[in-house]
Amino acid sequence: MRFFKIISLFLHPIFMPIISLYLSLKLVPNIGAVITNYFNLIYLIILLCTIILPLICVFFLIKKKLVSSIEMRDYKERSLPLFITAVWMGYGYYKISDILSLAPILKSELIAAISIVFIASFISRYWKISLHMLGAGGVVGVIFSLNILYGGLLDEIMLSIFFSAFLGVARISENAHNHTQVYIGFLVGFLIESVTILFFQNYINNFNLSL
Repeated sequence: MRFFKIISLFLHPIFMPIISLYLSLKLVPNIGAVITNYFNLIYLIILLCTIILPLICVFFLIKKKLVSSIEMRDYKERSLPLFITAVWMGYGYYKISDILSLAPILKSELIAAISIVFIASFISRYWKISLHMLGAGGVVGVIFSLNILYGGLLDEIMLSIFFSAFLGVARISENAHNHTQVYIGFLVGFLIESVTILFFQNYINNFNLSL
């Protein structure tokens, strides 16, 4: 059980946006070729707005007894922290939007990630969707989309699906979620990321053809 706890910690959804960014730049270097000089700034903003500032807000909510613990096992506690996280992510997007306009895929990734968190905030008012699997599905959606657009990433897709399945087993084994919550979490994260990236890229291509 402790092993599954460690897996859940290392694959926590709060890390998924920065993992997706890293994988995108690592797997398809051409994506970030025009913004190489801004990598440190982008990573810093993503780190602050998806991890550090949301965590500070969660600890504040715990102190005010609006949230019982950082794990938030009661799904009804999750809505406010998720909404605050989405707001911080939106602020981070605003700060680097001009830079990301030079790398549209990265821009669409972040838009999708913000959308996932907003949707999770709404769903969590009524149902305990798996946040871990939302994040894992999002990462798989990113790699899947990159493979469609650039090719050559089938091994990476299979590996990401394996880790996602392993994470799903961990969440069920910890009694944190049931099978339905895990499956739907993964599918929602996957669909939002992949559809957003592919739609955004198709829109850009059509726009360029019309010029």
